[in-house]
Amino acid sequence: MAVSNPGINLILGPVILGILINTFVFGIVFMQAITYYTSPRYKQDRLIIKGLVGWSLLLDVFHSSAVVWVIWEYCINHFGDTAFLGTTPWPYPTTPIFSSSASVPIQIFLAWRVKRLSNSWHIFSVLTALSVASGIMAWISAIRAVQASNIKAFAALIPVVDAWLALSVLCDLSLTLLLFLYLRRSRTGFAKTDNIITRLTVQSIETASLSTFNSVMDLICFTALQNTNFHFVFALMAGRMYTNTLLATLNSRERFSEEMGGINTLTSAPIRNGVAVHVSVERQETGTELKNYSKGNSPESSQSGDLKGRTYYV
Repeated sequence: MAVSNPGINLILGPVILGILINTFVFGIVFMQAITYYTSPRYKQDRLIIKGLVGWSLLLDVFHSSAVVWVIWEYCINHFGDTAFLGTTPWPYPTTPIFSSSASVPIQIFLAWRVKRLSNSWHIFSVLTALSVASGIMAWISAIRAVQASNIKAFAALIPVVDAWLALSVLCDLSLTLLLFLYLRRSRTGFAKTDNIITRLTVQSIETASLSTFNSVMDLICFTALQNTNFHFVFALMAGRMYTNTLLATLNSRERFSEEMGGINTLTSAPIRNGVAVHVSVERQETGTELKNYSKGNSPESSQSGDLKGRTYYV
């Protein structure tokens, strides 16, 4: 943010760099979208999942197009107009709206995955509350930014913007940590199954940590580099990072389901100390279901009360 009069390289430079990086990330999202819409799982997904993907892509297309228009305004329509650098074209102050409109539903989607893993409505409620709170602060930030006359007035927005980004970071970190913990607890004792769960854990952390890192850098740059627009490098692509997380999660389901052995696969470990362990793997609309059974010879034994089991949705 410009509180004095920094050079054009600190005002326009980060904006152009952010738009270029955002366009690159949008290309990755576009390829992920093609993979999703051409996969067999797309037809099996519930309408709410398809709607979430469509909504996220719609936001990405609109916002990415809008920020490209910003380059046209700065570099073509107002070329050489240094006074225009202090103005705020509408895609600039409304960026928090586009980012939160993508992040909140996707964070809730990931929170639901954690709920399926943990069977805890309390955890889901806390994660959802954090996400919704960050979305509310994002809208407040955008409304106040739109009301600002120029970017010099943005310095007064630091507390509310920091609150929005801090809540978003806290939600992302919580999601990443909880996914890691509960996926690690899903280990079954079977080498093949545990290897796939380990890979699934790594994949979940990698995709979720990207959006977390991006939010952290946005928070740091906005707070520490107030005389520049370097936070724009991370702010512009925030929505795309969340969409990429969503699509990467959805696109991984088919591969992991096939590697787990398909539908209704039952495997058994040797009996040790009088305990036999069975693992049943089924495909679900939102992930892969792992069922761990113990103290019985088959899933049917659960009808007699001999079977204790846990179900994990990954």
